[in-house]
Amino acid sequence: MPAASIRIDEDRPRALATFARRIIPGMLGLLVCALLGAAIAVGLIAARIDRDALAQSHFLAGKAIEAQREWMSRSVIDYAFWGDAYAHLNGKISLDWAYEQANFGPSLYQDFGYEGLLVVTPQGGTAYAVIQGELQPIDARQWLTGGLDLLIARARTAFEEEQGAVGLLSANGTPAMVAAAVLSPGDSKVQAVEGPASVVLFVDLLDSAHLGELGESYAIDALRLHEATRRRSAPQLALALEDGTPVALTWTPAQPGRLILWIALPILGLVALGLGVLAWLLSRQALRSVQLMETSYERLASNRRALAASEARFRDVAEAASDWIWETDAQARLTYLSRRFKEITGHDPDAWVGRPLIELLISDHAALRDWLQAPQAAPLKCSYRAADSCERYCRLAARAIRDGGELRGYRGTASDITEETKAQARVQYLSQHDALTGLPNRARMRDHLENKLASLSNPESRLTVLYLDLDRFKPVNDTLGHAAGDEVLIGVAQRLKQCIRDDDLVARLGGDEFVMVLSRLGEQDDIARLCERVIAAIGEPFFYEGNKVYIGTSIGVATAPTDGRLASELLRCADIALYQAKTDGRGTWRAYSRELDQRPYDRHRQEDDLRRAIAEQQFEIYYQPRYRSEGLRINGAEALLRWRHPERGLLLPEAFIPLAEEVGVIALLGGWVLRQACREATTWPGQPVVSVNLSPLQLRHDRFLDEVKAALAESGLPAARLELEITESALLQENDDTLALLGKLKALGVRLAMDDFGTGYSSLSNLRNYPFDVIKIDNSFVGGIQQNAEDHSIVRALIDLGRGLNLEVTAEGVETAEQLRLLQDDGCTEVQGFHMSRPLPVAALHELLARQPEEA
Repeated sequence: MPAASIRIDEDRPRALATFARRIIPGMLGLLVCALLGAAIAVGLIAARIDRDALAQSHFLAGKAIEAQREWMSRSVIDYAFWGDAYAHLNGKISLDWAYEQANFGPSLYQDFGYEGLLVVTPQGGTAYAVIQGELQPIDARQWLTGGLDLLIARARTAFEEEQGAVGLLSANGTPAMVAAAVLSPGDSKVQAVEGPASVVLFVDLLDSAHLGELGESYAIDALRLHEATRRRSAPQLALALEDGTPVALTWTPAQPGRLILWIALPILGLVALGLGVLAWLLSRQALRSVQLMETSYERLASNRRALAASEARFRDVAEAASDWIWETDAQARLTYLSRRFKEITGHDPDAWVGRPLIELLISDHAALRDWLQAPQAAPLKCSYRAADSCERYCRLAARAIRDGGELRGYRGTASDITEETKAQARVQYLSQHDALTGLPNRARMRDHLENKLASLSNPESRLTVLYLDLDRFKPVNDTLGHAAGDEVLIGVAQRLKQCIRDDDLVARLGGDEFVMVLSRLGEQDDIARLCERVIAAIGEPFFYEGNKVYIGTSIGVATAPTDGRLASELLRCADIALYQAKTDGRGTWRAYSRELDQRPYDRHRQEDDLRRAIAEQQFEIYYQPRYRSEGLRINGAEALLRWRHPERGLLLPEAFIPLAEEVGVIALLGGWVLRQACREATTWPGQPVVSVNLSPLQLRHDRFLDEVKAALAESGLPAARLELEITESALLQENDDTLALLGKLKALGVRLAMDDFGTGYSSLSNLRNYPFDVIKIDNSFVGGIQQNAEDHSIVRALIDLGRGLNLEVTAEGVETAEQLRLLQDDGCTEVQGFHMSRPLPVAALHELLARQPEEA
């Protein structure tokens, strides 16, 4: 045995002993330390999570109490600063108004849960008390202890800043949150009485049930009063009655960290056990591996020698990318095929060895022979028949095998490029076809149309182009989703293909636009029948997930060579005809005529006139007065835009507002109206309100709020004298951003009115959510109240609804004295219409306001 082998045999036991004595214990110790560290880390994390959860619950508990304070403060201010409440509760109490009519009685207990409603006179007596919805003779100072006088004193101090006071008191031993505010006529016309006013008290008992509900709204479990007998470790929120008596709340805190410990520690134990077993198994395997490594050393040396011989054989082939490797002799007969040959082609390599390469390929002999003359110059792209009889594509790369200058054969690779070839064909197809419907696209249609036009050699030959645009397609995407829209487009394509002959073409240009290029339609009757057939086919219902989907189509028709000989000209004519079909009501077709060319120019001229009118300030504002129903005194005026057209005279808004919205100048025009109305209103006697109508597009304008602020600042008009009118239907198209914008406008002090109320689909929740001051009843209801009892009932219901929501109600379109009388009898707040006054220029309105006697 060689000396090296002897040394290896002597060192082997020593190496094994060293491995078993040092490496394995070290690995086990490291594993134990890692597990202990993980357990400690989990414990620390769990404790930290519990602390964070406790801090969060303490914050939320405080937030819940503070939110209740803010709610009660706003609630008591709304009632205390209500003119009707001041008139009926300050001084002598009107029990009929307060209790019997439920303006200040059981409804507040039923709707808001206020257990106590009290009115305390300036002398300290209790003038009115409703306890849990029942009228009771209770002395507020006996029922409420813990600092009632202090709370009332704070309320009177806060009255100077139009605020109330909220504090904690004790109601028969139960803590209660009490909101107090001094009665005030507010902005109403109720005459204030000299001397201090009475104080309104709202009492909300903080019993266990109420605290529990309050805590649940802020994810606080079992929020309750803290009892001195309970353990001190429970979380507490320290509060105090008005006189300083301490009160504390407690709750059951969440302990997510403890839950983590209960879950994580058993898992860590199982992991430790599993890792211990795994370490033991790995140790045994490692010892075996050391023994096997030496055994395999000799085997490895032998393999290296074999590998060196193999590398010499395939070094040339490795220089070319390959999927399967092949070799031939000098006559191009296959002598070797790699294993990948069978995996890719499905053929058995043994069945092909010895056969000519040309038999495998679908190619002519001359092409293969020419390529083999210099195969290294470029790969050969060819195809072959796989074992499953499918044609596949490959790219051959090869080098000649030479021995002393003599050709011995060829060695190379075959790369399967079937998917690449198909992808290229697919790209070529998609460049000429619409991916969704499979129809020819715009480029393919254009080539086809130009070829057809070039072949119109016979003077009597005709070529017809139908330009289609789908009607009512956008709502399909908006309501059912784009998947439904795609299904409808596919169905439209199938139906259109059924309406044409084999040599005709239907293409999709994009979106919901299609073009049909038709030969052999020379007569107008034939074109009419085809258009009607297409409209009827598209009008049939489509089905998507059990839903019937109805759409329509409008068609514009142009004919070559009558309407044009160029593709672009013919498509332009068909597009103009399509626009006319859309204008005439959709669901129809129109043929191009020379007269239609003038209409786009007319529209363009109207746009130019409108832009010039804005630049030259050809607009002016008329104002229609709004009258108080009682006494018919002018309370405000609505700004109505007029266009003093140099040729067409004075134009009403319906003649140009739709065009302004369509061409995108409505925001510019609306901004001018807003600024001009504010400037002119500052000169009016008596300071009535000016109301300005808003377009829905203005609500979406990013800088609209800044425009309102600038108009008020530049004109000096008080915000309370500006009223913005928004149509009810416009709100249906808006979102949370609109609600936020209206809230910011309301914060400026601007009044908000819902115009055309009753014509849309607003719910009562919309009226409650949006901060409106006024609702305006549409004249379509007011005009029928004399003859139609149903219209009268609707108007009366809308008036009652506004009164119930504490909103002013304006009736538009009052044209007769009888209509005015009925609206006055129904309690309508304001009236507006031709019976009182038509829209007036600003000078005439100023004169009318000046003649109006001053209010007594």
